[in-house]
Amino acid sequence: MMMKRYLENLLHLCSEEQFGQEAIEWAILSGHLRLTYKLQADLVHIVGLPGHPETGEYDNICDAYHRYCAQHEAIDQQRFLLVA
Repeated sequence: MMMKRYLENLLHLCSEEQFGQEAIEWAILSGHLRLTYKLQADLVHIVGLPGHPETGEYDNICDAYHRYCAQHEAIDQQRFLLVA
């Protein structure tokens, strides 16, 4: 239960947007992002140092998740066309 609360808190602190939270969750579950379970260290790794977001991985994570979603959307469309 504590890990669930940690993840929920981390996602909320990293992004207020649903897409950003989904991207971070995807990165964790897919192994693209490894957590230390030390909140401050994980926040810095993901969103960067305060005032320096370019030092974090957030943009890279969102880009990778966007590509992942686009690939799976294309696959789903192809499957739909084959069935139709």
